[in-house]
Amino acid sequence: MSSYNQKQPELNNVGAYEVSSRPYFRGGLLATATTQVIEFPAVTNWIHIRNFETLIAADGPRISFSENGMDTNNFFDLFSSNVENDTSSITIHVKVTKLYYKRAISSNTRFDIVAGLTNIPTSAIPNNWSGSAGVG
Repeated sequence: MSSYNQKQPELNNVGAYEVSSRPYFRGGLLATATTQVIEFPAVTNWIHIRNFETLIAADGPRISFSENGMDTNNFFDLFSSNVENDTSSITIHVKVTKLYYKRAISSNTRFDIVAGLTNIPTSAIPNNWSGSAGVG
């Protein structure tokens, strides 16, 4: 007699990224001078970040994949253009469990996060890449 043995999906399980993702949304986040973190309930497949601020080119959030990344220049700033009411956004395809953010300049900024989650548990990436070897 045969038996069906289903395993928990792992980090390099291709099928976990090919199927539709579970949605995750955090709206109206406020980036301040203090580094903050979003902890996802599962490993991400993709993350979409939308900047609300629309007035100047240097008003979006600073994004990193580790707290260490904020301190070692392993981050990116999401800026809008110089055109008023022109928001900016980015979609990145990454497998992470946390996203760190703070303001990029002297004023606080608002933004949204939408992510696609896999069925892979966060324990598959225990240190969220730690900010070493160029990983933000």
